[in-house]
Amino acid sequence: MRIGVLSKNIDYWTTRKIIKAGTVRGHETTFFKTGDVQLRVDDVYFDAFHGAKSFRETDVVIPRVGRSLTDFGVLLLTHLALMGVPTTLSSGGLATARNKFATMQKLREAGLRIPESFLVASKLKAGDVIERTPPPLILKLLSGTQGVGVMKVEKVSDVGPIIDTLVELKQLILIQSYIPNPGEDVRMFVVGEQVIGAMVRKAGPLEWRSNIHLGGKGTFYKQTESESEMAVKAARAVGVEVAGVDMIMSKEGPYVIEVNASPGFKGLMKATDIDVPGEIVEYAVGKGRK
Repeated sequence: MRIGVLSKNIDYWTTRKIIKAGTVRGHETTFFKTGDVQLRVDDVYFDAFHGAKSFRETDVVIPRVGRSLTDFGVLLLTHLALMGVPTTLSSGGLATARNKFATMQKLREAGLRIPESFLVASKLKAGDVIERTPPPLILKLLSGTQGVGVMKVEKVSDVGPIIDTLVELKQLILIQSYIPNPGEDVRMFVVGEQVIGAMVRKAGPLEWRSNIHLGGKGTFYKQTESESEMAVKAARAVGVEVAGVDMIMSKEGPYVIEVNASPGFKGLMKATDIDVPGEIVEYAVGKGRK
């Protein structure tokens, strides 16, 4: 099987692990640097190149599209679909997952429990929201990742300066109700139609955000069957096949708070000993054979 691994940098840990997993399984595994890909369309056919190599010479592509290249990644994945090249991530899934409010829309449409969420474009409208839903609140940038662009607001007096800054930067503002938790969430790792592993992510001593990249620690979590079903349903709703689905466990039950289209898995592998890159490769091979 000829597998292409699309990523911003071959030195990224997750990228190297996926390439190695493909190679040790006897597949011809090739790295494609996202920023070096060229797309071509004319009145005869579509094509995409990495150097002199056409993606038509690849049986399946595993995309790991960096956030800074999301717009290009959406076009690239659309192009590969038009070429008939299978991928483990669709253009629609990438576009939705990279927009936090669009993700909430799809999750709600699927009937999943989510935090109360508001999208506003001005300080005035944000003030209306705060009057109806007082702090604590979570303010998010629409396209933040790894916990960046996520702010917890405890007091009404703290909201104004943050919103002023976001409005000045011409950022849409996602405001969500805060789901009480002890500084932790659960990351479910979905591949296809199953959760291959899960962990509790606990925030570091000086943080409230539980992201591993911000110093959070992951420990093994044994999910229930209903939690697995919810995670798979969330990934399917957003259109992502290899997904990190984040949940907060509350008295009312799990809340889905995010679906990640290019999830890291270093922390998960430490917490569970699951061969995550191997699972991803096996799933990709299955798509390439269809």
